[in-house]
Amino acid sequence: MGEKERNKMPENPEREALFNHWSESYQEDVSDGQFPFIGYEHTLDQLIQSSGIQSTHRVLDLGIGTGALGLRLPIPQEQLWGVDFSAAMLARAAEALPRAHLLQVDLLSEKWAAELDQPFDRIISGYTFHEFTDEQKLAILSRLVAGHLARDGVIQIADISFETEADFDAGHQRFAAAWDEEEFYWCAERMVSRMVALGFSVNYTQTSDCAGIYSITRMGE
Repeated sequence: MGEKERNKMPENPEREALFNHWSESYQEDVSDGQFPFIGYEHTLDQLIQSSGIQSTHRVLDLGIGTGALGLRLPIPQEQLWGVDFSAAMLARAAEALPRAHLLQVDLLSEKWAAELDQPFDRIISGYTFHEFTDEQKLAILSRLVAGHLARDGVIQIADISFETEADFDAGHQRFAAAWDEEEFYWCAERMVSRMVALGFSVNYTQTSDCAGIYSITRMGE
């Protein structure tokens, strides 16, 4: 197997198998209005509305899934690069976005596909980063800012998130029956200060009882 193929292979085959199977019903499941996807459609709409994406922009969609966020973008599909670690999810995305550049990439791997070695005006993500620990979130964001974000570019992440530690704890109790202890939901009060310490400017907006949007730029931009 060549270097390029190794870079594309996911490092967690059991997790990939789960998402490959889930691809068949993913869009219906996340749109049912139940925790942890309360306000899912509204949150994705808000991300696009606040993104400032222009028709000339190149956009990178992290965890493109079935293409729900990519379909909302006001750009030609040829200007969209979408990555996912699930081959089945990418197949669904290809049906919806046949002219987009779709790549199988594990964001936790040391090397990403060479096609991503370019500056993107906007880097977006919908409901993906909760798969990563807080430390992994910060490492991926640092890597994106250092090597993949254009000058004056913006990273926007919509995900399962709570504004304060108190909200996080209350949500944990309220949604205990559906709370996945193997996932890592965001707490803005905890994470924004850590991102600022890395040199990022961060704005956070709560969009539902359990979702929010992080808008991230380099400090001073």
